Amino acid sequence: MRDKVWDFHFYVANDWPEDAICLHFPGMTLSPHGLLHESVGVFCPNDRLELLKLLRDEDILIDWSKPLYINFVHYDIAEELTRLYEDTGTIERVVGDVFVCENTGNVDDALEPDDEANPDVQVLPLKAEHAEAIHELYPANDMECHEVFLRLIRSLPAAGVFCKGSLAAWMVQSYYGAMFSMQTKPQYRRKGYGTKLARYLTKRVAERGYRPFVVIRPENEASQNLYKKLGFGKLYQTVRMTFMPSTWHDAENESSTVLRDNLENAVRQLTIEQKVLNAFQNEETVVQEELVVEDAEEVEEVVEEFDDASEQPDVADEESEGRIEMTEQQSLEEIAEEPAEEAEEVAENEESSGNVAETPNDVGGDQDDGGTDAGDAE
Repeated sequence: MRDKVWDFHFYVANDWPEDAICLHFPGMTLSPHGLLHESVGVFCPNDRLELLKLLRDEDILIDWSKPLYINFVHYDIAEELTRLYEDTGTIERVVGDVFVCENTGNVDDALEPDDEANPDVQVLPLKAEHAEAIHELYPANDMECHEVFLRLIRSLPAAGVFCKGSLAAWMVQSYYGAMFSMQTKPQYRRKGYGTKLARYLTKRVAERGYRPFVVIRPENEASQNLYKKLGFGKLYQTVRMTFMPSTWHDAENESSTVLRDNLENAVRQLTIEQKVLNAFQNEETVVQEELVVEDAEEVEEVVEEFDDASEQPDVADEESEGRIEMTEQQSLEEIAEEPAEEAEEVAENEESSGNVAETPNDVGGDQDDGGTDAGDAE
């Protein structure tokens, strides 16, 4: 009560304290229907267990026709509640052994030789930023909300083992006083981190004025041996139970079924609509592609026409250049032919006058013929 974690709800009998029975509704423990009075803890002296009949006869907070979730109670109380509930419905039970540390001085005596040898491993207080990771690995995270761990870390002792700065294992003190939720990440197990946490948190809890205790499953011998080394001893057994009436018909299940069916129908309808939209989109895509092809063909035609137009001047230039070259060639031939024509005219005039002149070529030709004859004579 010194370190408030949540708004707890306590109810006592009308004749309190003569009728020493108390109901505790934690409020933060999650229940299937989210109702405050679905989850309850019961406290009364073991020699006054007959007071539990008030829960069935006079209590107006608990509706026995609906499921009821009993938080950890003393084993004897659980047995009496079981008898009161017989022939009403089914009961599920989880049993735990409560180990209490009577002498915290034994904690330091349990030091191992190499406990503090590794400087990369440190035990440090947890911070709010670690709450989410702790909740994710908590075995009963369907019953405890994330905010519970956030408040516990802020208000009560909570510690973690950090290996090279990374959170490897952790443990916190619960709102009902127990040291619980010792978890170690798989890659860091079997390294003695659990012992470090238990020793550290036991001392912190005792320093705050609380009596350190833990709840351990009867079959978990390893944890029992660990806490025995630290000076813990078994005090009693506690039980957590779920009462489920045989006549219980969960109307919310019907609503959930209807909601699920409606959701499935909506999904089917959306699927059909999506297929129709996809079909329209495909048609639009085809039309757009056809338009793109037509536009591309038109562009190609324009480009070809432009290319043809740009090539025609080149042909004309080549033809004009050819004509210029031919004209120049013709001019040269005409110039070369004029002296030849003049020479022919002179020769014709001389022949007409009867005087024939020998040319050097004619003389040379005769000498060649004479040489040939002399050879034949020899």
